[in-house]
Amino acid sequence: MRSAVLFPLAGALALALAGPAAAADTTTFNVTLIITKACTITAAAATNVDFGTAASTTATPTLGQGTVTAQCSALTPYTISLNAGANAGTANDVTTRRMKNTDTTVTANNFVGYQLYRDAARSLVWGATSGTNTQAGIGTGLNQPYIVYGQIANLSTNNAAAGNYLDTVTATITY
Repeated sequence: MRSAVLFPLAGALALALAGPAAAADTTTFNVTLIITKACTITAAAATNVDFGTAASTTATPTLGQGTVTAQCSALTPYTISLNAGANAGTANDVTTRRMKNTDTTVTANNFVGYQLYRDAARSLVWGATSGTNTQAGIGTGLNQPYIVYGQIANLSTNNAAAGNYLDTVTATITY
């Protein structure tokens, strides 16, 4: 009979030593972030459109190519435009792109006309009129290179002086 009395007393003693029952409460909270659209045209350095070396009497098209690279946030639509260059015959007129002889003593016949295109067939002029002659794309978050195709239609019609010719074109990304 003693053992029957001891077990209930042992259980009561264990409860008394444990103290009051533990209580709990919960709450929730949000983790937030706002990602803004971003694009850069300088994600990787642009490469020059290099026409190489050609005789001033060359009547066949002289071709060259370079690249511009865009990097935009995923799913961000953008357009890349190319201005008319620093030596355009008429400001902002991509139909009059010209390279100038870098020899400052040459003052006559010192320009060579050229054109830049978005396609290898050199039929889609690359300009700065949105929705007309710019390159459109959708960002992936990664570098997206675009080839810039160049052409001098007929060097012999330029009657250009011998020398090194240069133009500087600005690429702009709009998003």
